[in-house]
Amino acid sequence: MSVDIPLEARLLTVCGSLQDRSANRAALEVASAVAVAAGATVDDFDRLADVPAFDADRAGEPIEVVDDWRRRAAAADVVLVAAPEYAGSVAGAVKNAFDWLVGGGELYRKPVAVLSAGTSGGLHARRMMAQTLTWQGAYVVAELGIASPRTKFDGAGRITHEETAAALTLLTRTLLAAPTMTAADLVERATSVVGSLDIDVAHVTPAA
Repeated sequence: MSVDIPLEARLLTVCGSLQDRSANRAALEVASAVAVAAGATVDDFDRLADVPAFDADRAGEPIEVVDDWRRRAAAADVVLVAAPEYAGSVAGAVKNAFDWLVGGGELYRKPVAVLSAGTSGGLHARRMMAQTLTWQGAYVVAELGIASPRTKFDGAGRITHEETAAALTLLTRTLLAAPTMTAADLVERATSVVGSLDIDVAHVTPAA
């Protein structure tokens, strides 16, 4: 895919699985390698387990890990979220972290992408994650479900399925290129993506 990627684009990755090894982590590592090869810098937020349960009464309280999360989210040009599906919904740890960003503006008009690796491809997790990101003003410019990941990654987490590797490459490069898009094109892209997930497109932030 030929796309214009900003020099030294800053990608923030967030894995919603707290396991040391998981299909979502493996997929995120593939995407990170694609980003680095394209000239981007990657910041992996690996403190999800330390983020306390969201409490609106503490939203203005100095909490070191939350402040770090907010700072890194604000500094990123684009964000890639691996959102595991658990019991028919998005895993709680990743949703909780993003709840701390509601009202802060860190994601406002920021391009994001969502992936989910799991038995059925995590459609419910992708939809719910894309919805909460859209409600926060982010532009979801790409999303990907990876079904039956055990057939697509080896025991060391290396990808072995060419079509999935190509899809992860496309997802990553689309996300990295998003900052070069016009505001109108970003809105059009986000509207298409969230609409395909059956999310109310009326919540897509309009162009500035």
